[in-house]
Amino acid sequence: MLTRLGNLMNRTAEVVCSGMVLTMTLVVATQVICRYLLGASLTWSEEASRYLMIWITFLGGSTAFKRGMHTGFDAVVRALSPEARWAARLVTLLAIVTFLVIVGLKGMELALFNMAQRSPAMRLPMGTVYLAIPTGCLLMLVYAADQLVHLVRKPSDGRGP
Repeated sequence: MLTRLGNLMNRTAEVVCSGMVLTMTLVVATQVICRYLLGASLTWSEEASRYLMIWITFLGGSTAFKRGMHTGFDAVVRALSPEARWAARLVTLLAIVTFLVIVGLKGMELALFNMAQRSPAMRLPMGTVYLAIPTGCLLMLVYAADQLVHLVRKPSDGRGP
């Protein structure tokens, strides 16, 4: 069940992230055309690009986490015994979950605190920009929980508790 939910969330994040990349590309291209060909700048394009990049970073980071594409110390882990490898993976996942819970909660506080503040050009509630933090953390928490369940239920090397 958790795996299916994680896969659905990841697919949704990938589609949304792709749409944001396309939108950001169009906004920047339009800004360049307006500035250099028409001699008039868009007042909101830099702000929109920046906020889209923030969302792309957190959604893309969650997708990378789901795919196991974040950097790690594979050479060190491979040198460990199967039992130590299992324990290292468990400790790593627990540390990741702890970090994501703290950052996600603080990110939500930040988003709620800034909902009344408006962005200068687009007049967008700044809390919507900061919502990228808890959103990305929530996605990564679901993926980490799925990995923890798989690790505890069925260790890949047949060992563990």
